[in-house]
Order: sequence, then structure tokens, then C-alpha cells
Amino acid sequence: MVFLANMYAAGIATGFNELGMEFRVDPSQLGKTIAYPVLAQGAGNLLWTPTSICLGKRPTIIAALVVFLVATIWSIKATSFDSLLASRVIGGFAGGSIDSLGPAIVSDLYMERYFATAMAVFSFSLSGGSQIGPMIAGFLIQARGWRWFFILCSILIAVNLVSVLLFFPETNYRRIFYEEETANEVEKQASQMIEFQEEYTKSGSTPRSSSLTRQYAGSYWKDLVDFRNRGVDEQGLYGWPRQFSLPFRFFLVPQVLFATISYGIFLAGTVMISTISPQILSPPPYLFTSSAIGLFTLSSFIGVVVAYPIAGPLTDYLSRVLGRKYHSETHVPEDRLPALVVPFIIAPPGLLVFAYVISNRGSIYAAATGYAMQVSGLVLVPSAVLSVVVDGWPESGSEALVLINAGKNAIAFGLTLCSSDWLTSEGLVKMSWEMTAIQWAILSLGVIVYFLGPWARKKTAWLL
Repeated sequence: MVFLANMYAAGIATGFNELGMEFRVDPSQLGKTIAYPVLAQGAGNLLWTPTSICLGKRPTIIAALVVFLVATIWSIKATSFDSLLASRVIGGFAGGSIDSLGPAIVSDLYMERYFATAMAVFSFSLSGGSQIGPMIAGFLIQARGWRWFFILCSILIAVNLVSVLLFFPETNYRRIFYEEETANEVEKQASQMIEFQEEYTKSGSTPRSSSLTRQYAGSYWKDLVDFRNRGVDEQGLYGWPRQFSLPFRFFLVPQVLFATISYGIFLAGTVMISTISPQILSPPPYLFTSSAIGLFTLSSFIGVVVAYPIAGPLTDYLSRVLGRKYHSETHVPEDRLPALVVPFIIAPPGLLVFAYVISNRGSIYAAATGYAMQVSGLVLVPSAVLSVVVDGWPESGSEALVLINAGKNAIAFGLTLCSSDWLTSEGLVKMSWEMTAIQWAILSLGVIVYFLGPWARKKTAWLL
């Protein structure tokens, strides 16, 4: 689902020339078809996540997919630029629901030691949609027109809806947490409960908690059609206003703010390149067609492929090693942050490689290498910063992810919306230097969060 949502959002960039000729709009207007859906993807989390807490993740994702499908069909039928833009905003609003629900599902299903690895899979799919989607769109738009890109999206979304109806059971379950408890400590308690259950099973006895097991017992198919009592808020839908307000508590939590800004600035760098690529690669000397622009975007996916086996395992490994070396038996979620050294060295310089090669009319393969370096940050950064949040606040991590996704998409929206004018006023090289400096400065804040994070978590515990 996250692949499709980002394919839908980013893929149309390869068809900017066709859209511009049909609707007679300039590049700055065309940029809105990317910028506003990106903003809607983040804003949608403010609606979908409270709903999933009150009603359950399964019904929420099904409802979001239905709205996503309807909006995509609307995009096919759009006869004006404003109609197309409106359909894409609604499609982004629905498809973006998975941005915070996906990591929350990871938190439901996986133990702490696998958080970063599982988040890397999620980030891989997110980046894949952004990078592979434009390649698919480029060839399809050149062969059959831009409407066929949305026809393909609608087919894939419909298939995904059917697969969710058949293969995605509810993952919500009620847990009891103690103040300042991390996911690592919850995992230890879970292991103890499993051992306790196994001891009773071997002795032929039944533990007292078996009544809870009987409450949710039933066949797989019965579980799929039963939507009752799947939320974790005791008030059900009446608790929605309170759940809506909860994410805003995290405004004062340094780890969450750092995750929001760092993720957002790397998403912005990637979207910025994909938005301006048609503007700088279509004219001479490159004279790229829609399919060629799509292939150029696909080449950047090499950065994701290379970063993927590094991102999750490296982050989890550093967490274990640093925990054993410096914290004895105490687990510290911030031990995952040193992994940000890798994107610090690789991702921001990619913007400079891209800018200097294009400005000097150099090899397009070298420019694609720079793009791939920048895109690698979309896997390396979130696998570290998001796993810190999910690990540090296992009970309310989904609420924090709402704020993170809304914030990082708002950052990407602002920079994407002005990228065309920014390019015109300052030139590609100066623009890239400024963005590179911003990314380095943001990642440098991770040093402060690493050392002061545990103290800040204790000081902000009263907020949560």
C-alpha cells in the first residue's frame, strides 16, 4: 500500500510535458500536482490514525483503500487541471494513511530487536514507489498517454484492496505499559509470559488469562468479517476527539521533532529532484522523453537497493553493541542514532554531484549516481529515527508517528512547491548547496539528541 501511495504521488512527474500541453499550465503550476498530494498524505494521518485506534486498523485501512480507489478513478476522468489536482489531493489523503499505520503495525507484530529491520522494509517500499513508479509512468505515458498511468494505479489499488480483505487481520491489541517503559522491556515481559504459558501447558493446567484468549478465539475467516471491539480505546468512536488531540503532545519531545525534521528534509530533497528533473532534462542537451525521465528516476533506486541491507541491520546492531558496552543491562533507544553517520556522509553530497554534473552538461550516469546517493537517505534516516520513537514510546508511538508524518510531509510540501521558482532565481548549483547545508545541519542535531535524549525522555514523561 505504501508503494502504491507513493507511486501515485510521484509518478505523474514524468508526464509534466504532456500535462502542460493539454492543460496549458507552466512548471510551477504542474509542481502543485506533486506538492499538494504530498501535503495531503501527511495531513491524512491526523484523521486515519485516531480512527484506527478507536475502530481498529483493519476497517480503517479498508476504508482508506476504497477512498483511494475512487480518487484514482476520478483522476482518470479529470477534464481540467483543477479537477485533476483535487482528485490527487483526495487520493493522497487516503493513500497516505499507511504512512503512520504501517510503522504502528510493525510495532504490533515485531519484537524490539527487529524494529529497525522491519522499518527498513517499510522504507524500502516507500522509496520504491517514489523511484520505480515514475519509471513505470514514463513508459506508459509515452506509449498510451497520462490517463493510462492512473488506470494502472486503479487496477493495482483494487487488487490490493482484495488482498487486504482476504489476508490482513486486525493487529490491534490492548497492552499494559508502565511509565518510561521501552519496547525492549515490554519484549522481556512478553517472553516471560510466553514461558509462563508454556509451563502451564506442559503441566496440563490452564492459566487464568485463558478467558482473554477465549474472548478473541475463532476461525481466520470469522476474524476477518468481525469488526466488533477491534479498537484499543475503551470509549470506541466516542474517544475519537481525545485521540485526535493526543499526537500534538509530542511537539515538545526532542526525539519526535528531530525525526520529523530529519525525515522531512530528505524526503524534500528527493521530491525536489524528481519535480525539477523534467524542467532541466527535457531541453537540450539531454532532450529526455517521458520514458527517459522515468528511467533516470529508476536509476536512483540503486541508492535504496544498496542502503536497504545496511539501514535496518546496522541500526539494530549498533543498538545492541552500544547498549552492552555503555549501558550494561539498561536499554537506551537513542543507541540507534549513531547509524545516522552513514547518511551524513553519503546522502547530502549526492545533491552536489547531481547539480555540478547537470550544470556542466556532464554524463547523465554521474548525475544519476548523485541522485541515488540522495535517495539512499530515505531508507537510512527513517530506519534509525523512527525506530527510536517506536522503541522509546511503545504505547503511544503511533501517535508520535502521526505528528512525524504530518510534519515531514509539510516540510516536503513547502520545499517542493517553491522548487521551480527556487531553481529559476538561484540556479541549480547554489540551490543544491543550500539544501545540502540544511541536511548536514539537521543531521548534526542528532548528536545532541543522542546524549540528551534519555534525560529529555524523563523530563517530558509527564506530557505523555
